[in-house]
Amino acid sequence: MTLPTQRFTQYPAASASDYADATTFLIANSQGTLKQATLEKMRELYLGDIRPATLTVTSAQVLALHSTPQTVVAALGAGKGIKVISASVKIDSPTSPYATNVGIALQCSGALEAQFVSATALNASVTSTRLMTADSSFAATDTQIIANAALEVFVPSGDPTGGDADIEIHVLYQVIDV
Repeated sequence: MTLPTQRFTQYPAASASDYADATTFLIANSQGTLKQATLEKMRELYLGDIRPATLTVTSAQVLALHSTPQTVVAALGAGKGIKVISASVKIDSPTSPYATNVGIALQCSGALEAQFVSATALNASVTSTRLMTADSSFAATDTQIIANAALEVFVPSGDPTGGDADIEIHVLYQVIDV
């Protein structure tokens, strides 16, 4: 295969839409041998298959987060699990803070224990972004990462009351074999 004789600077600039998982790249090594690679495969092999996810939860959904968890990352398929690396919650322009049950958690559907938690994430009275922390307080029989399970955000203790702000959940996670 022969590459065109254009200079690199003559190629058009790429945009975010040019980088779908199935996008194929040609890569030349120092000997000039060309290889094909997809973005998905390069991410998996060289970046540990680390991905971002963001979910906006409306104030109406926040008020029902105990009874109706929201999916942050859909299930990835057989043998694949979601390992949360970091997570944060942004409260956007509250006119009144959520009053009760203000903690949230990120947990795989069907797991017995959350991966990341915050005891007070929803009690903000101003726009703010707050970090969640890894949950390491689990029993010997608890599970955290389950194959083919969605990652959900929920309120562990009961539906919040009061409050009127949307929230954004930002997660950095790794796809792992389980």
